[in-house]
Amino acid sequence: MNIMNTFENFRTKIISFAVLVSTVLVMQQSSFAAASTRQIISNMAIGEYTEEGSTVVQVSRSNLVQTTILPVYSVNLTANNTKTVVAGQTVYFNHTLSNTGNEVDQYTFAVSNNTGDSYDLSNLSIFLDKDNNGVPDGAAITSYSLSAGESVGLIVAANVPSGATVSQNGLLTLNITSSNNASGTKTNTDTTKVTNQSALVVRKKFSQTSVANGDVVTIRLDYQNLSSVATGSVTLTDTLDSSLVYQSNSGENWNGTAVDSGIGNDPAGINYSVTSNVVSAVLNTVAANSVGYIEFKVKINKVLAGTVNNTVSFQYDHDNDNNVSTLPISDLSNTAVVNVAPIYAVKINGSTSDVNNSTAITAASVMQGGELVFNNYVWNTGNSVDRFNLTLTGSTFPAGSQIEFYRADGVTPLLDSNGDGIADTGLLSSSSNLPIVVKVRLPSSYAVTADTTFEVSPQAQSLGDTTKISVIKDQGSLLVTTAARLVDLTNSPENNALGNGNVDNAGAAWKTVTTSTSINPVAGGQAVFPLKVTHTGVGTEYLLSANASSDFSSLTLPSGVNRVRFYASTLINNIPSCEALDAEIGKTSYLNNGEIQLVCAVVEMDKINDSVTTSIYFRVLSTSFVSGNNSSNPSQDTIKNAITIQSVNAVAQVEFMPNSRGQVAPLGTVVYSHTLINNTNADLSGNYSFLISDDQQAFNSTLFYDVNGNGVFDAGDLVMRSLADLPSGKLAAHQQVKLLLQVKNMVANNIAQANNTIVNLANSTNGQVLASITDVTTVNQAQLKLSKLQARDFDCNGTADEAYSTNTLNIGQQVNGDGQCVLYKVILTNTSAADLNRVFTFRDMTPVYTVLSQSPVCTSCSSVTSPAMGQVGALTGTLNSVMANQSYEFNFGVRYVGQ
Repeated sequence: MNIMNTFENFRTKIISFAVLVSTVLVMQQSSFAAASTRQIISNMAIGEYTEEGSTVVQVSRSNLVQTTILPVYSVNLTANNTKTVVAGQTVYFNHTLSNTGNEVDQYTFAVSNNTGDSYDLSNLSIFLDKDNNGVPDGAAITSYSLSAGESVGLIVAANVPSGATVSQNGLLTLNITSSNNASGTKTNTDTTKVTNQSALVVRKKFSQTSVANGDVVTIRLDYQNLSSVATGSVTLTDTLDSSLVYQSNSGENWNGTAVDSGIGNDPAGINYSVTSNVVSAVLNTVAANSVGYIEFKVKINKVLAGTVNNTVSFQYDHDNDNNVSTLPISDLSNTAVVNVAPIYAVKINGSTSDVNNSTAITAASVMQGGELVFNNYVWNTGNSVDRFNLTLTGSTFPAGSQIEFYRADGVTPLLDSNGDGIADTGLLSSSSNLPIVVKVRLPSSYAVTADTTFEVSPQAQSLGDTTKISVIKDQGSLLVTTAARLVDLTNSPENNALGNGNVDNAGAAWKTVTTSTSINPVAGGQAVFPLKVTHTGVGTEYLLSANASSDFSSLTLPSGVNRVRFYASTLINNIPSCEALDAEIGKTSYLNNGEIQLVCAVVEMDKINDSVTTSIYFRVLSTSFVSGNNSSNPSQDTIKNAITIQSVNAVAQVEFMPNSRGQVAPLGTVVYSHTLINNTNADLSGNYSFLISDDQQAFNSTLFYDVNGNGVFDAGDLVMRSLADLPSGKLAAHQQVKLLLQVKNMVANNIAQANNTIVNLANSTNGQVLASITDVTTVNQAQLKLSKLQARDFDCNGTADEAYSTNTLNIGQQVNGDGQCVLYKVILTNTSAADLNRVFTFRDMTPVYTVLSQSPVCTSCSSVTSPAMGQVGALTGTLNSVMANQSYEFNFGVRYVGQ
């Protein structure tokens, strides 16, 4: 009874301390956002080429294909135990349960007596040992949940029957059941062997379980003789992990009495020594029913986050015969664990070798409409694997500038790897860096009168701890150009608004046109504005556009206006006139010095309830680089007019990706494939509308629901105006749908014109934009379509095990434990009647979490490049020409190697 009371008092003190420590640890850890284990392999191919007579590199982007990593459920339970026990007492067996998979899992515990042994044990229970000190924490449990990579200590407790006799054995089985049928070791066997001599238990613990590199902590070895018989000689051996450096002369003691880590100088009853980081203590005896301890200090020598596990081995002469007639009993303590806590930190800069460099990055200066390129590096300066979201802050670039992140090749867009809709680095190991490229394409409509410096600050944010953020300043200059061009846009025949920059008439419109409902009482009326374009200087063309305001960086038609179309004028009595319209156009003809062209702007009205007068601005903009060296020579001119419209009785977290780029021939059509994902737990229904805007009037875009999900526009695909147009009438919680954006070029003479189509999913009630995509379409002689398909190769033999598609796929592991493979097929199709007699280059990169498994194959290519097998990097394929109405393939494969 005295023995049990002594142990229970000892146990209660340890449990109280353990609860305090674990509470502090939980409070500390809760301040960090746990990084998601979700991994997404996103990939997009790129095509590059130039057209005849041009040095401008045209870029095509394929559709986005994605592969998500299947959960891997794996568990490991350690270890089998054998304990020497005294009849009638409680025995404790230490185990460790580890989630070795990549997803959270729930485990159910069961412990049972085995058959074929000498006796059954009673009061079988399982406890947590969260602080790994060998003593149960809290009440008994029957289940527990672990995140990926987590481990926890378990203790099985059982009572030995009082009638058990010497040398009799009792066996228990601890069995773990995974709620997800995890593979791995799920069973341990524990054995008890009864003695009438001494029975020794040793427990090891650290003074703190969460540490940082360089911390000094105390290790305590507690020992207890559970029997009424004293032991003979006892030897404790603690072989310290290399991450634990013994600290000599730092308060080593035995039951509070100092000991010396050298030879000798120890108090009577113990011989204590340390050699090569191995701590040894030889005790003459451990008295019956007694407890004791040994303490010493170690310094943590581990930079990377993670656990350090240590046990103590011990031998004792249980019958005190000096090991003459019986061998000593050997056993192990519990596994004590100290955890080097994760430290999350990030640095973004412009240096590939110096993590501390914070110098602003300066790009080579460019002319109007040029592209600035910045080489940035994201450094993981923490001590554990982390992922970093990348965003752009503090931009002073003019409105209409296109700013994007690219991978190291400067061509492939940086994509999202964890499904939060933000471009990121993917998982990045400690002390490593990832090169990224930031590109800024300045609007061709923007000019400066003096060299001007702009800046943007890329930001990297840790997902392990979202409070850890780093920014770097990217700076670049727009140069003033010297080639003179001048344009004057005026009304005809009034000839008002004379002079470049004379936009309005003291704030009022220069001209107001009233529409008549009798023209078209169903669709609304139309107003025609004859506009005269007068050019001076080096020859150029002018793009034509209309807007609700004088700021043309974002085009929005005035309220009540359905669309604006431009037409060439006709000759009546050899005089240009808009009384009859000629062909529809998107820009002027090529105007030499002193030439004038009359353009007819036809404004079509919506049906509206009330009569209203609304302003409308017209602009002409040079298609080529022009001077901004003085205020009267800005390459463009704007004029303010107005329309009086008479009533015609008219009345969550969401991902929308990717942004795409493509080409279209004059009067041609291109279709972009997009994915809309509701990442919330709630359905999106009601007033959620798709708002589509084209910043060039020569384009018309329509959004469709891809009914069969094949990524191709088919006759049965549904026009999408709002979420109510989906077959279910809503975007359900966690639903993913494919949408197609069809962009049509409506004119025949706008080669080189580029159009930005913006599609916003917005709350119609409050105007809040939930998600948005921007597709850039350039008009070229040859219309090229770049698409990408994928298929799984489960055994990585280089042959697709299913049909290629644009569908999102799931992959996991092969039987041998390696990741499965994905095969990609990039298809280039020239859908026009014109050959491209210039070089076309396929560009791609091995996606995050993958390495090359199949070298690229392109039978029509004159050359291909790729990284070595099993490595990461860029892939290219070169076509010398692209024939009309022909298709070309570029194929390769990758293998998943993520966690």
